[in-house]
Amino acid sequence: MVLSKSAYDALGDKIENWTTLEKLFIVGCFAHLENRVNNHLSLTAEQRLDLYFESNKTLFNHVPLHYIASMLGLTRETFSRIRKKRGL
Repeated sequence: MVLSKSAYDALGDKIENWTTLEKLFIVGCFAHLENRVNNHLSLTAEQRLDLYFESNKTLFNHVPLHYIASMLGLTRETFSRIRKKRGL
């Protein structure tokens, strides 16, 4: 979703506590990013795929798999091999 600067600024006038909600959203984004980086550095490719699959099962039916492979830092071939091995 894309908002113009003026539309974004207008949210502050229309939504009570917008500043607080905005800060909570940004904190959530940073926490999610930190978790992804930590998982990428500390988990194996198989563990990353298993973890992602468990939390996003329906996504595998709606998004091209090469996008998921890229997000997990895997080549298409490695992603395919792990999926076949895991029966996903």
